[in-house]
Amino acid sequence: MEKSLNLKKVVLLAGALSAYWIGSGFSTGQEILQFFSSSGTNGLIAALIFMVITGVLTFLLFSIGQKKQFANPYDVFEHYCGKYVGQVYIWYSVALIYGIMVVMLAGAGATLHQYFQIPTYAGIWVIGLLALGTTLLGVEKLINIIGTIGPVKIVFMVIVGCAGLYTLSQQTGLLSEANAAMPTLGFKYASSNWAWSGALYAFLALIVSIPFQVACGASAGSLKEARVAALVGVAGFTLAIVMLVIAELVYYKLIVGEQVPTLAITNTISPVLGFIFTALIVLCIYSAVASFLLMTVRKFAADKTMKFKLIATGLAAVGIVFGGILPFDKLVNLLFPFAGYSAIVFAGFMIYKEFIAKKVDDAVTGAAIIEKAK
Repeated sequence: MEKSLNLKKVVLLAGALSAYWIGSGFSTGQEILQFFSSSGTNGLIAALIFMVITGVLTFLLFSIGQKKQFANPYDVFEHYCGKYVGQVYIWYSVALIYGIMVVMLAGAGATLHQYFQIPTYAGIWVIGLLALGTTLLGVEKLINIIGTIGPVKIVFMVIVGCAGLYTLSQQTGLLSEANAAMPTLGFKYASSNWAWSGALYAFLALIVSIPFQVACGASAGSLKEARVAALVGVAGFTLAIVMLVIAELVYYKLIVGEQVPTLAITNTISPVLGFIFTALIVLCIYSAVASFLLMTVRKFAADKTMKFKLIATGLAAVGIVFGGILPFDKLVNLLFPFAGYSAIVFAGFMIYKEFIAKKVDDAVTGAAIIEKAK
């Protein structure tokens, strides 16, 4: 019989997924500005496109993680793509996830230096060691820790969005004004087409989180629990996107030329909120670095083994050492352009395996049963 739904576990898994996605790019507001807000109110529709695509794919990944209980979450690539193509995806995913982790470490050092005057390298060491300590606890503990952080992140985004909604209620023409102004303010666009921006963001979120989603699905107590957690996680993350888009549109004059739009907005709302949000940005980076580090290590070793601990320590040390040395803008440019398109291809493999191939197998099985009955 299907186990009863554990709401606490659902919230933790959904929160862990949100925390995984809400990293430095999202929490600073730059990511949402480039993919959604720069398109004006069309960015809100793009967020719904993101939700539909991500909802379907996350539902499938959490489900297959619970059903198959892979010994290694990276095995999902071979499950969907076969041995050879699967291996290509496995190693590309490992490189992408680790590369982003190192970039986030560098960003952590810069953030702590800018807002707390901590030396850049000291900031990298602080976040790196905290992330390593969390990683060494294993998948279950990490999910419990960042699963609690995820809802906190969403709540703060909602607070910022509600402040925007209140301002909008006092000045009803702000959205129209923002729509007209956005194309003239020099903001960067992820894509010239707002609908494609929403879809591209969904595929980028997919490609960096596939093993993590599979691990989350496996951690659920039942298939129903995994599926509900997947949908709640996507819904919560989409809510955060929508509220941040509203805030950036309403306060568009404040974020022109700002590297950290969310901080410019929160400081205007309340200096206290601005300080708290600065701490939240650091928390976002820490939870994302810990998650990405753990997912990289899981390719090479099982949780909590000596091999796992040694590899985690080694990879964290490399990330810390090179966090302030490598030209990370070039690293990102090397990894990201192919990422979105590789995710689209992988999604095609998923849909084929889950729906088309399954129907063919069912039809063949049904025909064999009928033939045997004759």
